[in-house]
Amino acid sequence: MEQRNVFTAEEVEILIEVSALLSSDLRGEEILEILMEQAVFLVKAETGILWLRPGEEKDLVPVAAYGLDFASVNLLHKQFKGYVESLTVGGKSIITKEKTGGNILLENASFAMNMAVKSMVFLPLINKGRILGCLQLMNKQDGGVFGPRDLRLCNTFASQAAVIIDNSFLIANQEKLMLSLIRALSSALDARDPYTQGHSERVSKLALLIAREIQMSHKQQVVLQRAALLHDVGKIGIRDNVLLEPGPLDEQRWQIMKSHPVIGAQIIQQIEPKSMMQQIYDGVMYHQEKYDGTGYPSGLRGKEIPLVARIIAIADAYDAITSDRPYRKGKDAKEALEEIERCAGKHFDPQLVQAFLRAMAEQ
Repeated sequence: MEQRNVFTAEEVEILIEVSALLSSDLRGEEILEILMEQAVFLVKAETGILWLRPGEEKDLVPVAAYGLDFASVNLLHKQFKGYVESLTVGGKSIITKEKTGGNILLENASFAMNMAVKSMVFLPLINKGRILGCLQLMNKQDGGVFGPRDLRLCNTFASQAAVIIDNSFLIANQEKLMLSLIRALSSALDARDPYTQGHSERVSKLALLIAREIQMSHKQQVVLQRAALLHDVGKIGIRDNVLLEPGPLDEQRWQIMKSHPVIGAQIIQQIEPKSMMQQIYDGVMYHQEKYDGTGYPSGLRGKEIPLVARIIAIADAYDAITSDRPYRKGKDAKEALEEIERCAGKHFDPQLVQAFLRAMAEQ
């Protein structure tokens, strides 16, 4: 009896691996997939579904599944959404099997999965009183049914999973807020000059095309997106008679305009956390550097220029070439791409130029 109440080394190892997700920098979707998989492994279930609430006022929906195809998940969603919702609100984990009067539920699950379902476990996911969702596991791999020991294991797992999921929600909301603030700032800047309206947004999208083509990680793409949206933030500090000059700038005004990367970098340096802002700083500070070392403000050359800045430089130039200005009409896409290609190795990283050309050809 005592042995049945003790977790095995394998079970403890799974629980430790799950707890490590709390400090992981994986995306929310990846975390949910891992949690689903580990829950199945922990109690040796055949299949499972993770139900979560996508918003405060929304119903629970399946967000991850193990061992189930789309059609089965869709049917299970239709058949169990009301039951899972009420059970989750009740906050109590339960095992459903024939001897406990769960025949109708088991029949519904069997129909949806096109296989016999002998038992199921439902585990509400609640953290600090917040109802997050429910974990539904079905059938034991050995053909048996879930028992009290499985429930103890699952409850331990569910308490960890709830904290991890809640934390991932918090991080996702913080990132959404950060991006919203960045977009608001870039929009405020664009609004000063009707000829550059939407410029930062377009540069961001073009930069992400290059990032995907060279297979940058999701985390690097997030940084690049933010840096591209803020690359011209320093122009906030450029007075209107320079920024809004309708014609080409004279030398004195050009020198003032060239100060915008440094002004922007000074603004970025004031934002916390500094560890998160460093690569954004690089994009803002160095996006006007040129591959041959003739750019500004530091005259960096080649790979001395941070990758994020080298990417933004191409996206920024393309949008500038194709945009109308008071003193000239923008060129078409073909002409702009030809000009970008001509400047490969001079103004731009030649490898990134090729990636940009490939990405644009696919659009």
